[in-house]
Amino acid sequence: MALITKMNRCAFCGSSEVVVSENGTYTCKDCGKVADHGMPAADVEAINRIMMTGGDAETAEELRRRYPRLDLTTWSKENRLQF
Repeated sequence: MALITKMNRCAFCGSSEVVVSENGTYTCKDCGKVADHGMPAADVEAINRIMMTGGDAETAEELRRRYPRLDLTTWSKENRLQF
């Protein structure tokens, strides 16, 4: 089974719809902002960990507040067992 993670996310809204240009700028397709950097690596790592394991609900809520377009689904223990 392949593990797919998002490595580039918008530093402003959290969207994974980011285009990295040849000159190193990040352009978000969702919010339209252009930046010279993406989301901090620690936040990307936390999001990927939450997506894989269900993660910490408090961390997920804090990330959702900071990044309004974050496509982050968390799973409760019960949901994982049913799946």
